[in-house]
Amino acid sequence: MLSKSLFEGNKMKGKLGQYPFTAENLVRVGLALCTYLKISKEIEKPLVVAKEANFITLAVLVGFMSGGGDAIIGAGEGHLELKSLSADEEELYIYGLEEHELKMVESILFSRYNMPRAKGEEVGSVWIQEKKP
Repeated sequence: MLSKSLFEGNKMKGKLGQYPFTAENLVRVGLALCTYLKISKEIEKPLVVAKEANFITLAVLVGFMSGGGDAIIGAGEGHLELKSLSADEEELYIYGLEEHELKMVESILFSRYNMPRAKGEEVGSVWIQEKKP
């Protein structure tokens, strides 16, 4: 069953491979997050941190980097942090934005707004940072 909103607070819930956790949608979510940070927060090179690497976080990171943002997997601090949990359903938590800001991200996703994609050297990079003991 589809909910009225993509985000419930700061999280998305669902099953892998089904909306909203399809690869295509997760890439678009990452692109929309990067677009929001660049336009609304005026951050030239946004940075997102994913504490773990899995299907959900990696798909979001690909979209984020295609928007021109950089990504860290593991330890570190950025403008946003992603955390994915597995229970009865998968959950993706997005930290660093308020609930009303995630509503704006959602409106970017579902509007006819053309989310700009980076080209060439502008495409973001990814780093893997080991967690310190």
